[in-house]
Amino acid sequence: MTTTNRLLLSLCLLGALACARETRPTIEDPGLVQLTADLGHARLLAEQPGEVLARLRIGAGEAQLGERPALNLALVVDTSGSMDGDPIGDAREATKAILRMLRADDRVSVTIFHSQTEVVLESTTIGDADLEAVLARIDAIEARGTTDMAGGFQAAFNQVVTHRDGVRLDRIVMLGDGVPNDPTNIVPLAQSCASYTIPVTAIGLGLEYDELLMGQIAQVSGGRFSHVEDPERVAGLFRDEVLRMDRTVARNAILQLQPGPGVEVVEVVGQQTPGGSGGLQLQIGDLAMGEQKEIVVRLTTPARRVGATIEVLDAMLVFQDAVTEAGTLRRSAYLGLRTTGAAAEVEESRNAEVHERATDLQAAQAT
Repeated sequence: MTTTNRLLLSLCLLGALACARETRPTIEDPGLVQLTADLGHARLLAEQPGEVLARLRIGAGEAQLGERPALNLALVVDTSGSMDGDPIGDAREATKAILRMLRADDRVSVTIFHSQTEVVLESTTIGDADLEAVLARIDAIEARGTTDMAGGFQAAFNQVVTHRDGVRLDRIVMLGDGVPNDPTNIVPLAQSCASYTIPVTAIGLGLEYDELLMGQIAQVSGGRFSHVEDPERVAGLFRDEVLRMDRTVARNAILQLQPGPGVEVVEVVGQQTPGGSGGLQLQIGDLAMGEQKEIVVRLTTPARRVGATIEVLDAMLVFQDAVTEAGTLRRSAYLGLRTTGAAAEVEESRNAEVHERATDLQAAQAT
């Protein structure tokens, strides 16, 4: 091949590559998820250690969404003796209601727990299941025995993990009204769910249940928690959860918090989250259209001279886009403040809204 021919071939190849770059479709960030941050004070007193609140707000906007991905769902239901009477009937009806509303390509399993754990329906796609036979089996469920919640939770987790395919939305929905026989392994199981990005929707039924534990399961796994005093509302909550999945704009969101030099996290207000000077990761889970989440963090700051800047906090929200399939997206926010020698300036810089929100979260935790 002559030098001229080689040059012409090279130019053709370059032209082809340029053309490919120009016509290749690009996926852009839809911009629906926002992260904003503000402090409880914009000024702190100099020459002494201080304390400040930081509020992180996460919001999801509205969008025209296509059809949601199929589900990889595990239902786990408490059928222990404390569910006897109306609660077990309502639990049966709620379970049947969600099975009827799933699509043919959704995968689902049903696990019950009492003194032992039983998998009533092994994970299968609705289109391949004998739905009427499954519904008949659920109708035959009775309330009996003690509360092997850990066994039921583990079985539901196994059902989801075994059938993960990277396409379906992985979920566990747990319904319970009793205190578990042994709570030791339940929070670690929720942590395993978080590591596999399997949010757990925990629904506490009635008044006789461990509200703190159910809330922890949802919080740690990145899911949602609801308390239902009226058992008739359970089926509606199941429906709401599936509808929320239809409106998901961000999946598996994680909020990463990094305190600045000399700054330490005392607590995430309203949560049982250990603090310290190192970084912190909070499981946020999925975000649906119009959903808003607020996190308030209490931090201590080091002594600085008058007029010095204190780098309080870096925040990073990492999530998977569920609208245009743009992949992993990020939002960041930075918070800093200045020191002053005047107590009046500190008071003037106080953000009452942040402090009120912290009080609300503390009250919710106490309740």
